[in-house]
Amino acid sequence: MLGKLLKFDLKHGLKIFLLLHGILIIISLLGRFLFLDQLNFNEPDAALVSSVALFASAIIFLFVAVCFCTWLLIAFRFYRNLFTGEGYLTWTLPASSVQHLWSKILSGSILLLLDCIIESACILLLVTGSNVTEAYSVIASDVNSELGMSLSTFALILFVIMLISGPVSVIQTYFCIVIGQLFPAHRVLGAVAAYFISSFVIQILSFGLQIVTGLFPEYVLIGQTSTSDQVGTYLFTTMGYSTVMMIVIAVLQYLVIHYIMKKKINLL
Repeated sequence: MLGKLLKFDLKHGLKIFLLLHGILIIISLLGRFLFLDQLNFNEPDAALVSSVALFASAIIFLFVAVCFCTWLLIAFRFYRNLFTGEGYLTWTLPASSVQHLWSKILSGSILLLLDCIIESACILLLVTGSNVTEAYSVIASDVNSELGMSLSTFALILFVIMLISGPVSVIQTYFCIVIGQLFPAHRVLGAVAAYFISSFVIQILSFGLQIVTGLFPEYVLIGQTSTSDQVGTYLFTTMGYSTVMMIVIAVLQYLVIHYIMKKKINLL
């Protein structure tokens, strides 16, 4: 039954998902071959800087918008299918609350992972043109020095963290929606409050864990100037602890979701 539920959930919103990412891919192709490949970075001027800045801003906005829309599809599917009038039909299916929950978690995680892979591929497409790579080679040593590693290694680590964060983000989203159902008169407000509170808790716990383990850099606390190696170490230490705390809290959030869903509460 879980397989059937998963297949059904993946079909929901698939056309919108494909349309959004199809547009992203097309714009990335056009941006690469019609804009970036036509630039001459050897003769920078004010017009070049302005056009590149405008293009980068537009592309970043597009990437964020597509990612946000993907998240909305996942959140809306979970809420509508389980906690609105549609939920009365959903809960009559011969499936347990655990199967319904895991169907939503798996389908949401798959969509977010696909989104991450497609967006990463589009970024690679945009930045791997010969003129872009030649322009970057001029500043590569400075960037590597600041990061404490090569840009490709840095990007790969970020990509892995994004892949790990996908399922965690899905569970956190479902947790917030479920908590919102505990407040029938303020469902949306309750869900938003749960999101900000859980995010704040993650940051506080990860910060506290760094202090306790002595891995939080002293220069951040006392305002000293840091070296590049310190900045790189702090950056990945922070992301590492935040990811660990997100995973631990996601497990607790899953248990809360499971408990509440067994009661099938607050159907509209």
